Amino acid sequence: MANIIPVGIDLGTTLSAASYIDAEGRTQMIRNNAGGILTPSVVLFDDDDIVVGNPAWEAALEFPGRVAENAKRDVGAALYRYKIVGQQYPPEVIQGCILRQLRHDIVEALGEDFQAVITVPAYFDEARRKITADSGKMSGLPVLDIVNEPTAAALAFGEQLGYLSPDGAPEGELKLVVYDLGGGTFDVTVMQLSAGKVRTLSTDGDYELGGIHWDARLADHATDQFRALYPDAREFDDRDKARVLRAARGAKHDLSAVPMATLTFAMDGDEMRLPVTREDFEMLTADLVERTVFTTNQAVKAAGLLWDDIDRLLLVGGSTRMPAVRKAMQKISGLKPDDSVHPDEAVARGAAVFARYLMGVRGIDQAVPKLKVTDVNSHGLGIEGVNQETMRTQNVTLIPRNTPLPFTVTRKFVTKTDNQRSIKIQLLEGESSLPDQCSPLAVAALKHLPPGLPAGTPITVTYNYDSSGRLSVNASVEGMGDQAQIELDRVRGLPEHRVERWKKVICRDGGYEDFEEAVAAMILSDEEVHSASAKKINEPQPAPVERKKQTLEPAVHSGAPQAASDRLRNEKQHAKAAAGASQRKPQPRPQPVAKPQPKKEKDELYWGEQDTDEEKSSSQVGIILGSCVAVFLGLMVLYYGACLIFPSLNVLRLPLPGAASAAESLSMWV
Repeated sequence: MANIIPVGIDLGTTLSAASYIDAEGRTQMIRNNAGGILTPSVVLFDDDDIVVGNPAWEAALEFPGRVAENAKRDVGAALYRYKIVGQQYPPEVIQGCILRQLRHDIVEALGEDFQAVITVPAYFDEARRKITADSGKMSGLPVLDIVNEPTAAALAFGEQLGYLSPDGAPEGELKLVVYDLGGGTFDVTVMQLSAGKVRTLSTDGDYELGGIHWDARLADHATDQFRALYPDAREFDDRDKARVLRAARGAKHDLSAVPMATLTFAMDGDEMRLPVTREDFEMLTADLVERTVFTTNQAVKAAGLLWDDIDRLLLVGGSTRMPAVRKAMQKISGLKPDDSVHPDEAVARGAAVFARYLMGVRGIDQAVPKLKVTDVNSHGLGIEGVNQETMRTQNVTLIPRNTPLPFTVTRKFVTKTDNQRSIKIQLLEGESSLPDQCSPLAVAALKHLPPGLPAGTPITVTYNYDSSGRLSVNASVEGMGDQAQIELDRVRGLPEHRVERWKKVICRDGGYEDFEEAVAAMILSDEEVHSASAKKINEPQPAPVERKKQTLEPAVHSGAPQAASDRLRNEKQHAKAAAGASQRKPQPRPQPVAKPQPKKEKDELYWGEQDTDEEKSSSQVGIILGSCVAVFLGLMVLYYGACLIFPSLNVLRLPLPGAASAAESLSMWV
């Protein structure tokens, strides 16, 4: 059996890279087909070929409708934000195309015997982590796992200083802050390094903040100046916008090296050469830098440390070359940024180190030096329930944010009635105690509980975050040794069968015409399956067995704890500085059921009691009778009131207190 080579892949918003561990145990960068180590994360869907990298980047100005870039920003959304040849595709499909090209470069350099780790922003939630892993599967990569980008950078740093072997650590224990500002995302992680150990203490970030936002700010400024210079110019089309953004990016890069740059742009013969000083650029983007400063301070605070406790400041990502970033971080930390690891290579190199570590943990390579890597979860995991005291829905935190991973928590529930067969549990990610301020993660559906369970049977549900922040849920019937079947119906991402079908589409040769043909065949196949399922449903079926459908409630009553974000909201938080689940737009999800609430859904987790089918029928009859009685009493009250004012209206001759009979009233009005 050939030796399997550990490979690390930095799947970036704007640039991607790959590294591997050589025969001497050192990391080496892998060159792409153009001879470089950085591959633009850009895909051109040409008719005859799907092109990734520099050629796609160069074609973006001429064929904006055929080029996809910055797809990492949309990971977690159903579709990439722009149309490609009139169609929209999931962002993981576009990332799969990028990874397919990287796989080709890796195979060219190393052959087929390798295992890869793909990096993700530390602040990615569980759904985005799974989606990234799915992109790797679609590309045909042999994916070992995923790893946080700051953790990978710290591993590369540890490799440089000799911390990754038990007899290393020339300087003893180190605490460092990894500030990772890439093309589209920002992460900050506080870590502790010692001999053979890498431990994450806290993490924070903003996956809607990166170098492209600095580009956009300068492009907006240039656009305003152009309109002032040429007020009669037409509106900018997609090509114009792409050219301005490209020019702004070039000027930004220049300003990292020189104090003044010129942004040049032309449209319909009108040309503008806009001089921009570094000072002007820093004024335009000062609030963006401040957002990263705020988040960095929050991460240090969450680790229970002061800046005086921090030994090193590690800057990672190409955007950290901006002088304003370096000055701001040096000012708040009192530390000179560490340049021992190349900012463009650190994440890929560290991912390769992590791949080697995993191969040792999983027994793939027995010769791997002993190393312990401990990460944390970037978002809290909770379940939605109803507080019996307030009857309000709450996010009940199970695994708080910044908990060392892997971590397992078990909650015990009891059945409410006899013969309960199923339950649904709404899983949430976020720090708020309010469900609407959290992100729906999945619905855990417990199915096929053993028949004949009496009311009050304990059900144990186990929630587990693995070392990379991926979730699994298991359930068992206490005292019976029976495992309950459980399915995770995720709110975001593609189901496994769709991932496999997309793999066949992405891994085939050809251009966009072949790609489109394969997509059409996949959609047709799905429609046939759906049609067959619908036909089966419409066929005569045996009469279902009447079953009581009940829910569970916690065996021990407890309210939802206040989350860390509740404390943060009491501070003057900078806009989006700690962007996360508490700042996401609320998404619709099934509402928990409780007896006092009129709207219910079957089999949902709540802290109360749900009606059975028989109870629902009797309840409906009661509602109808109650409504009739209420209407009758209302009419009688109106009749009595009218008779008090106009006694002649008492045509029923009822003995009403204070009201004369109809005959008496007639005599009074004669």
